[in-house]
Amino acid sequence: MTRRFAPVFTLKIACALLLSNLSVGLAVAATGNCASLGQLPAALSVGEGLQQELQSPVAITRLAIGDPKIADVHLNGNRGFLLTGIASGTTSLMVWTACSNTPRQSMVFVKGKATAALTSLSLAPADDPSLPSQVQTDIRFVEVSRTKLKEASTKILGMGKNFFLGSPNLLFPTSSTFKLPVSADQFNIGFGGGRVSAMINALESSGFAYTLARPSLVAMSGQSATFLAGGEIPIPVPSSGSNTISIEYKEFGIRLTLTPTVIDRNRISLKVAPEVSELDYTNAVTIQNIQVPALTIRRTDTSVSLADGESFVISGLISSNNTTSISKFPGLGDIPILGAFFRDSSVNRQDKELLMIVTPHLVQPLAANAQLPSLPGENLRNYDPNWYRLYFLENGNFDRNNGLSQ
Repeated sequence: MTRRFAPVFTLKIACALLLSNLSVGLAVAATGNCASLGQLPAALSVGEGLQQELQSPVAITRLAIGDPKIADVHLNGNRGFLLTGIASGTTSLMVWTACSNTPRQSMVFVKGKATAALTSLSLAPADDPSLPSQVQTDIRFVEVSRTKLKEASTKILGMGKNFFLGSPNLLFPTSSTFKLPVSADQFNIGFGGGRVSAMINALESSGFAYTLARPSLVAMSGQSATFLAGGEIPIPVPSSGSNTISIEYKEFGIRLTLTPTVIDRNRISLKVAPEVSELDYTNAVTIQNIQVPALTIRRTDTSVSLADGESFVISGLISSNNTTSISKFPGLGDIPILGAFFRDSSVNRQDKELLMIVTPHLVQPLAANAQLPSLPGENLRNYDPNWYRLYFLENGNFDRNNGLSQ
């Protein structure tokens, strides 16, 4: 009986070997063209309601579109895909292949019907040799903060043989002696004597803060660039199960990440993510007796389309915070005029305005051996006054010595 089934068993082994060799051959064929796999175009353009077919030298494993309301994408076989424009706008496209786990990316621009008709005769960015391929992006952070504080309170201390009257937070150096406290943060006016004394504490303060940051960054069309002007703060991290701590560093300062894409001379698509952060010791936390400051952060992440030199307010904030508190003696604090001696009132108001403005420019490098603008502090690089000039003539007016940043 073994001889009877031997041909069937041999046939199964042969089929298994054939399928194995076929799968290996398909895998080799799928990845054999990886050397010819290049980057996707930095920008793909399609009209609203129109379609465009694109091919890949290797098999496509996955497709993704950023905003399906702007464009749609579908596989067309195993090496092609069909891009459809749905509504005018900008989105991103990612294409995965068997050659890499990292997708290839491209920006997709869907032109409206009128825009497509007007720009149909213009050259693509890659086909126009006179079109600069580098973009300088200027970001302006403008923050204005206003604060106003008003405080008014009265503290009364009365002591007699058969009565006692005292406001909150009295000082008592001994068990039998009480004193009116003097506030170090407010103005103090005291009056009275003998058995009854009083003190009026009042304060009215206001403040104004203006912050301007202007980072600037140059990047190639379709490439990402980052900029950071700040530092790193060490953060202690306790280890689980032991008393030891490790140190991790957290970046803070002015950070800018952007990806510009030149569409034509009249349009630049810009993906920008600016951020401004600073140390905040008011909201600090303590980790194993180490004070770690918090971070106050203002950031945004968006994509805009502008012409050369145009500006866009990409984010804005108007914040108003009012805090009012009144502490009073029940009943007596409600009496007109006289009730002021039994009340403690405080009004605190904070207003904040924040703007982030972006301005892209098409730029070209300076010619070789060209005269560079004066660098920051160039006029002070060789500053070494003699004793006579330092003592009699130098007045410390260094604000006039502006450099390239101005």
